Amino acid sequence: MPVKPPDKGLLLSSHVDFTIPSPFAREHLYYLIQYGRYQCVPGYEVKRDFLDMYLCAYVRSGSLHTFCGEQSADATAGQLVLMDCRLPHRYYVTEPTEFLWFHFSGGESAAYVRLLTGGTGICFDGNHEILQYFEQIFYYGDKQMCNEHRISVCIQSVLCCLAVPDTKPDIPEVIRPAVEYIAEHFREDVTLETLADLCHVSVTHLIRCFARYIGFHPHDYLQEQRLRHAKVLLTGSALSIEQIAEQSGFNSASHFSRVFRSREKMTPSKFRSMNF
Repeated sequence: MPVKPPDKGLLLSSHVDFTIPSPFAREHLYYLIQYGRYQCVPGYEVKRDFLDMYLCAYVRSGSLHTFCGEQSADATAGQLVLMDCRLPHRYYVTEPTEFLWFHFSGGESAAYVRLLTGGTGICFDGNHEILQYFEQIFYYGDKQMCNEHRISVCIQSVLCCLAVPDTKPDIPEVIRPAVEYIAEHFREDVTLETLADLCHVSVTHLIRCFARYIGFHPHDYLQEQRLRHAKVLLTGSALSIEQIAEQSGFNSASHFSRVFRSREKMTPSKFRSMNF
């Protein structure tokens, strides 16, 4: 569900998406929060005082001017920027620029970022190996069943490559019909019985398989897909909260707000104002 966000200076070919980390990933893994491929022209700028996550950006062409805390750098083609977004930070372009980026957290992210940026600064030379890890992160993030363990390995591998300057997953066949159905019908009412019938298993077995392979109860997974779509609309459109609730499969704006606050510990309006 990639959507070009409404930032000034972004070309229409730019896109951004979110993942929904499972409870296990949030507690034990490096996890992906948001990722994108941006093509920018002068006028693009991001400025924040605080965002509780970390940013890694790989410049493909042009240059990205960056400031984070008391550090600054001009990253050019083939270089990376690593930022602790909990510090005041800013980045912008002064020429046509393309870069890949992702927000992440979890694991030992804080310690790794401190280690890496405390010595040589926030800008690093990239290489083909690191670029491949970026592409793998995007690949696994784009899949209907996000492979959190492989993403965690790839994120840590990027950090490892910066610290030391170098098989396709499938949805288990037993639940593939349910996962694909949710992807196509998350805006509609979806029952456990419908999903179980599609997979030719009992509701109990369906719940057990979802917990084992995805990390969510089927109902929670459905809600997370709705929330994922809602997040993209919150940050990439001017739709009202009521419209976003309807287009994301929630019964009402109040229901959407309750679920969103329960999952994200903030209201949809607050999330929209965070300036991703």
